[in-house]
Amino acid sequence: MTRNHKIDIRPALRALAAALTLLTFPAAAQSPPMAQARQWCFGSDKVNDDQRLAGCSVVLKANPSNAIALANRGEMLRRKGETERALADLNRAIDLDETDAAAWFNRGIVHDDLGDRDHAIMDYTRAIKLVPDDAWYYNNRGNSYIGKDDYERALADYNKAIKLDPKFALALYNRGTAYREHGEADRALADLDLSIKLDPSYGPAYGNRARIFRDRGDRDRALADFAKSIELNPNNDRDLYARANMHFDAHDYVQALADYDRALEANASYAGVFNSRCMTRAILGRLQDALADCEQSLRMRPDDPYTLDSRALTYLKLGNLDAAIADYDTALNAKPTLDSSLYGRGLAKRKKGDTEGAARDIATAKAINAAIAEEFARYGAE
Repeated sequence: MTRNHKIDIRPALRALAAALTLLTFPAAAQSPPMAQARQWCFGSDKVNDDQRLAGCSVVLKANPSNAIALANRGEMLRRKGETERALADLNRAIDLDETDAAAWFNRGIVHDDLGDRDHAIMDYTRAIKLVPDDAWYYNNRGNSYIGKDDYERALADYNKAIKLDPKFALALYNRGTAYREHGEADRALADLDLSIKLDPSYGPAYGNRARIFRDRGDRDRALADFAKSIELNPNNDRDLYARANMHFDAHDYVQALADYDRALEANASYAGVFNSRCMTRAILGRLQDALADCEQSLRMRPDDPYTLDSRALTYLKLGNLDAAIADYDTALNAKPTLDSSLYGRGLAKRKKGDTEGAARDIATAKAINAAIAEEFARYGAE
C-alpha cells in the first residue's frame, strides 16, 4: 500500500458553475413540477445532487433528447456510483451535441471510475480540443496517464494545468505526488508545500508530505503531517496505516496497534493491514487475536510469505512448534532469504532439540540481518 495517488475531479456540468450546496428536502420534492424541475436540472444555486437528478429526470421524461439534461443527469448518476447508467446518459448527450466539452470531460471521469484509462484519455483530449484553456481537463488527463504509469505525459499535463492556473492546489498536489513517486523529493516537497499553502484543508497533501519527511528520517515532522491529515480526514486508512508502520518501526507497538485498528475500521479490504496487525498483536501477546488476523490476511492473499512469517511467530509464542516450522518452511520456499523466518525457524528447531538445524538457520539469518536476535527479543521470542 505504498501508492497514494488520488484522482480528483470537479463537477463539470454545462449549466453548473458553482459548487453544490447539500440540502435536505422532502421525498415529495423528488417529483417536481416542470418549472421546478428545470431550475433543479439547469440551475446553479442551492441545488443538491438528488434535486438535480430528480429535476433532470423530469425534464428528460418530457424531452428525451435534451442533451444538457442528459449530461447533467449522467454526472449525478456517476457521483452516486451508477457508472453504467451515467455512461449511457453521457453517450447519448455526446451523440446529440459533440461540441459539449463538459460532457466529454465528465464521460472521461466515468471511464476513469471504470478503470478504462485509454478511453478516459481520449475523452479528456476531445474536451481539451474544444476548450484548450481549462486547467481541470489537463489535470484529469494527467491522472489518467499516471494510472497507466506514463509519467512523462502525466507531468506534461500537470505542468500545463499549473501554467494555466498557478494557484491550482490540486494540480500541484498531483504533480508533487508524481514527483515523489519517481524519486524527485525536492520538487515534490516544493509542490506539496505550495499546495498546502493554497488549500490548507486538503488532507492528502499533508499525508504525502509526511511520507517525504519520513523517508528523510524527519520523524517529528512526518508525524505532525500525518496527524494533520488524519485530523482533516479521520477515515484516511492509508495515512493511518503509514503512521502505524512508523510507530511499529519505533517499537511503539501499542500506538501502532491503535492505528492499525482505526485503519481497518475505515477500510478492511487490504490483506497487508491484517498482516501488520497480526504481527503487532503477536508481539503484544494477544495471540488468539493475532491468529485471527493472519487467517483473514491469508484468505485475502493466500500463501503470502510475510503473513505466514507473522503466523509462524504467533505459533512460536503459543508453543505450537510444528505449526510454526511448517509456516516458516512455506514462507522460506517462497522467499529463501527472509531473515525473520530463518531466525524464527531456528528458535523453533532449538526448542525441539534440533541443535544443528537451529544453529544453521540462526547463523544464516544473522548473516542477512545482524540485529535479528535483538528484534526477536523485542517480540518476546528468544
